Amino acid sequence: MPGAAHLVTEYKDLLGRTETLIREFQPSLSAGTVITTVLNCRTELMRIGVRRGLAIAAEAMARSRLQATTS
Repeated sequence: MPGAAHLVTEYKDLLGRTETLIREFQPSLSAGTVITTVLNCRTELMRIGVRRGLAIAAEAMARSRLQATTS
């Protein structure tokens, strides 16, 4: 998949994963907190060079951080 098309696909995938995390953590964390955490994780991963599988990695990293927050 060409660069720009792959990037759009990753963004859409990350959006869906973010929505899932919002529903999962909704009773205890606000949507804003979840979104901010996902975006911070995505930014951190991009800084270290992750491109392929970015949405999956960002979701896993964010889920870990969010679970630690609610514990």
